[in-house]
Amino acid sequence: MCNRYEDRYVELTTQLRSIEAFCDFLANGGTVRVADGDGAAFKEVTASVLARQRHHADSIRKTRRQLFPDRADEQFQPLYTSH
Repeated sequence: MCNRYEDRYVELTTQLRSIEAFCDFLANGGTVRVADGDGAAFKEVTASVLARQRHHADSIRKTRRQLFPDRADEQFQPLYTSH
């Protein structure tokens, strides 16, 4: 049971870090363009993707705070480090 508890914390924290990194990329000039179909013109959707990802990150933070109130704001330490 304890291992599953820890695994869930790691899962949420890793997902949060990934989303935050993507948001940082977008906020610092990254762009997202999509086409409605093959051969269609691409349109810029960066602002809506960024807003949606920030909302998703907030949702994960809220879940993490509810499940792990004593650890919700601590930084996740990687299980492995490169040498």
